[in-house]
Amino acid sequence: MKKQPQDNATTDGRRTPALTGDAIRNHYDRFASAYRFYWGDHLHHGLFRSGQERPREAQEALLRYCAARAGLRPKSQVVDVGCGHGGTARFFASEYSCSVLGLTISQAQWKLACRLSRSLRGPGSVRFELADAEVYPFPASLFDLVWNMESLGHFFHKEDYFAKVAGALKPGGRFLLADWTGSMKHLRVRQIAEAFLCPDLLTADQYSQTVQSAGMTVVCCETLTPDVARTWDICAKRLRTTNWLLTLLPRRFRAFQNGVELMREGFRSGQLDYTVLVAEKPV
Repeated sequence: MKKQPQDNATTDGRRTPALTGDAIRNHYDRFASAYRFYWGDHLHHGLFRSGQERPREAQEALLRYCAARAGLRPKSQVVDVGCGHGGTARFFASEYSCSVLGLTISQAQWKLACRLSRSLRGPGSVRFELADAEVYPFPASLFDLVWNMESLGHFFHKEDYFAKVAGALKPGGRFLLADWTGSMKHLRVRQIAEAFLCPDLLTADQYSQTVQSAGMTVVCCETLTPDVARTWDICAKRLRTTNWLLTLLPRRFRAFQNGVELMREGFRSGQLDYTVLVAEKPV
């Protein structure tokens, strides 16, 4: 992974101070097993529409919802950028018969994804690469869908990355962004960015403008905040019931509990949103 500049926060708080790409990679290397313990196969929010969903059901409901918004078709070529330990890649291979490339900067996640995917059988396929997506040499015009679910917050150069996405998509291919969004002008949003190792966060409008500047057309941009916010209530409950485990983990992960409360406050206050954006490469 390339090293990133350790710049201080600007006057409007646009960037988290002293954060590097190595710090992000090391975090996920150290806590890959802990994340799987708390989240299961999928490292992302759940979609709670009825209120009766179990966490895994809600997480898969979010995948299906976003896949539908992105127009995912069977047997598509998909790249899952920031694939964690491969839950989404396996889901798309099994449920949609897709061929999926998963990228992660974490060697621990990469090893876990490869191990968990060995028993995968069916018409779809998965493979994983240990790579920094910001410098990864994406093949030109290969993918039907570039999928970024809750990974873009870690990126340092989003504008450059979106240009790479546009080049990697087939004509008519689509880009899916699903992530928390908010203005770094708010102190709480800056605190969330720092807690979750994000150089900065953008608003939905900022993402839309940046994606369009890269030559893609935004076909959908919506907020799912009320339907996903319960994710953090569940996370807080799990942390409370496993305090014994937190005492065994390094201090950096114990501080994550404070980040969970910041997320809950961010969603409740309206300063943080959960945005789903779909953009298309012109034919």
